Amino acid sequence: MAGGGLGLMPDAISIARVVREATGESPGEVRPLGRGMTCVAWAVEAGRREVAVVVEIPREGRDAVHQDDPANLAARHAIHLALREADPDAPVPEPIACSATVERDPLGGRWSWQVLSLASGEELDATRHPEAVRDLGRLLATLHALPAEGRGLLEDRADAIRGRATTPTDGIVSRWGEQWPFDGRPLLAHPIARNAPDLVGVLGDLREPLLRYTDPGAQVGVCHTDLFGAHTLVRDGRLAALMDFGDAAIVPVAFDLASFAYYHAAHRGWDALHTLLEGYEPRRVMRDVREAEAYQLLVVLALQKVRKHTLSGDTARLPEAIAVLRAALPRAVRRDA
Repeated sequence: MAGGGLGLMPDAISIARVVREATGESPGEVRPLGRGMTCVAWAVEAGRREVAVVVEIPREGRDAVHQDDPANLAARHAIHLALREADPDAPVPEPIACSATVERDPLGGRWSWQVLSLASGEELDATRHPEAVRDLGRLLATLHALPAEGRGLLEDRADAIRGRATTPTDGIVSRWGEQWPFDGRPLLAHPIARNAPDLVGVLGDLREPLLRYTDPGAQVGVCHTDLFGAHTLVRDGRLAALMDFGDAAIVPVAFDLASFAYYHAAHRGWDALHTLLEGYEPRRVMRDVREAEAYQLLVVLALQKVRKHTLSGDTARLPEAIAVLRAALPRAVRRDA
């Protein structure tokens, strides 16, 4: 737990006070779980169970790239509550309390925090855990159907799920920044034109199909948006927990399908995406529609990764993003033919 900014964080005694206030139980051992880009987490014994305490790192304690990223712990709490209300067995950690829901904040309002049940399990491997992949598909269908307002990244509130943006385009840009074709910039200004110029022509043909996702009638929903393996835990072959809704946004629902495909399907064959869709959508015709959308928005996400890795100088991960783009493009174009 050592690292920049952790001297700014509450100590173990303060974390214990949070647990007592949130659970009504006498806290036991407090142990560090780890540090993310925007938060630090502890595990704490509370009666007969363990809970996780997640605390937002102050802006001055983060690296420059993530200083302005919201932790959105109240919004995360609202999503967990809504999912558990829609399905009491939803595989997400049980929401217990957050700093926005208590009358007396033991941290005095200095830090935003969330308390939830401690999740455990192994990281999802889509090849080894097909039933867990179907479970994830069912959970995403529930997530995408939650009542919500607005577009884009969420307001940090526990009493409603509401996007900060008002237009479809602003909603997408609020999550992924200057992203072709939604930012209005020419494709030749995108780093892909320098890194893989042979793809520019095919990408240009997709501009209009991709812009359809900003039509007012395009289906949107509450999306996780970051479905890489560490956010999905498996136990006994079934999905145990989907975690970290810090980047949740109200965007076209196929962005989640594309996010799953980026991390779990593009390099291992597309069977994992098909398995996810089996859980997500029982109707064959609609599964085909969602699959088509997933390939198209996978192009968008791969382009976003190309831009991100180029700007950060991450030459190790840039080839992966370009490889995903190459794999997705033929399927995205064919599906729109």
